[in-house]
Amino acid sequence: MLLRKVRSAIDACIWMDRRKLWRWLVAAVALCVVAIASLHRTSGAVQRRSWGPGERPPHILFVVLDDMGSHDLGLHGTGIDTPIMDKMVEDGVYLSNYYVLPACSPTRAALMSGRYPLHTGVNNIIFEGSTVGLPLDEETLPQILARGGYKRHMVGKWHMGSARWEQMPTFRGFESFYGFVNGMEDFFSHAAGGAHDFRYDDREKCGPGCSKVVDERGKYSSHLYADAAIDIIDQHDLEGGPLFLYLSFQAVHAPEQVPEEYERRYNGKDWSKFRKTYAGMLTCADEAIGNVTAALKARGMWEDTLVIGTTDNGGPTETCVVSAASNWPLRGGKCSLWEGGTRGDGFLSGPALDRYKIPKGSNGNLFHVVDWLPTLAEIAGAEPQGKPLDGVSQLQSLAQGPAARHDAYLGTIPWPVPASEQGQ
Repeated sequence: MLLRKVRSAIDACIWMDRRKLWRWLVAAVALCVVAIASLHRTSGAVQRRSWGPGERPPHILFVVLDDMGSHDLGLHGTGIDTPIMDKMVEDGVYLSNYYVLPACSPTRAALMSGRYPLHTGVNNIIFEGSTVGLPLDEETLPQILARGGYKRHMVGKWHMGSARWEQMPTFRGFESFYGFVNGMEDFFSHAAGGAHDFRYDDREKCGPGCSKVVDERGKYSSHLYADAAIDIIDQHDLEGGPLFLYLSFQAVHAPEQVPEEYERRYNGKDWSKFRKTYAGMLTCADEAIGNVTAALKARGMWEDTLVIGTTDNGGPTETCVVSAASNWPLRGGKCSLWEGGTRGDGFLSGPALDRYKIPKGSNGNLFHVVDWLPTLAEIAGAEPQGKPLDGVSQLQSLAQGPAARHDAYLGTIPWPVPASEQGQ
């Protein structure tokens, strides 16, 4: 009997040890799963901090002009003063066969995702109050560049969804955001739809308790954006990763507003006041770009900088709205599928072009706005890990290689916009 009790006690101890061992194993496996999941979630933000000689990718200044016509820059003989961008084109590459989408939100979503609107669902202008936005499961350009070690900052117009915090720029890969989120607003009061739309988010995932509404009333947006971009450049850690600065101007979108001294420059022109105001807006934006590049030079960053310039759609001349833009000799404008709405100015410039043996001049190979993401991903040495891309890398094509694409998606006609998509 005693022997039987001893054996039962030993068996109980062994069973207790087995249960403890089993619990320990379960806990260990759980910790491993959590660690792997955490690594997977943060893999897009892992930043490489050291490069060998000549390996660090260049700084990237990506400039978007809003609603700029394809026949507005001074280089086209328009009479509008845009000496900074004209010089960039002269010293760089002009994309003479460059296509965007016919409206703002579809182009911006395509740029950030490398995917056509028929795949992202962003087919139309995103109006105030709408819940539409670039889907949260789309990998974005700044998220990819993060894996290449880039510091990513955005200044200006977002317009890719703002109904939820998760749709905002600092939740989509940017480390800071200064600007506005809707499609248009007053250039001086920064009012949109009866509300004030201007904020500063100073870190990643800057949501409630972090995102700040800032009062910049009375100050012209192009000047504010240039100052914010210069601050980012001045504070950039030169020993850290390269800088990706997405500078998305409000100009030259409606409403037609500009400080008087810029419009006054065109008093001698036999133009309508509408065109003079528009010209002043474009000249002011051009000056702002020059101030930003001057800051890059002052910090010793310019010699290792790539500049990209693009419009987001053709100038609005007849379909959904009419501005003083010109797309001559192309037919149509914004919100149409004619080339006046889908073909625009695009260029690359900056000393970093030499690193990739990209010759100066006009490049006539077909280039679509979705191609920027894979092209810049290749430059950054970072592989996209999201959904299949519609864009293709144009890096070899730009270096006088064969054409990278032979067709392009022009989009859908985004006008009139159904009430269901206007947040009504």
